[in-house]
Amino acid sequence: MRELVKVAKALSDETRVRMLKLLLEKDICVCEMEEIFPLSSSQLSRNCKMLMEAGFLKRWREGKCVVYVADCENCNRYCRTLLKMVVDSFNDSEIVKGDRAKLQKVIADQVREKRK
Repeated sequence: MRELVKVAKALSDETRVRMLKLLLEKDICVCEMEEIFPLSSSQLSRNCKMLMEAGFLKRWREGKCVVYVADCENCNRYCRTLLKMVVDSFNDSEIVKGDRAKLQKVIADQVREKRK
């Protein structure tokens, strides 16, 4: 039961759901997230940590950057079910479209490469 509660709490915030939606599509570092979401790096890291502890994400280091991506293969059954739902949801949302556009700009601007 605790595992399910942890997963539910992780998805109880709109920003974390938006972050997860992007992380299902591409690996993103915290410095890139700073360009997409109006939060500090510490707030973004806390949100990622919560998603990771619930089982949604994995991370690694690339130089100075901490990179996150959705962990669809190793996640628990609750995460797996909810990840499928997130993949299929919000695709027509203007907010998600805006997040994707910002991500594409961050990639084009090579934010990660400049921070390494």
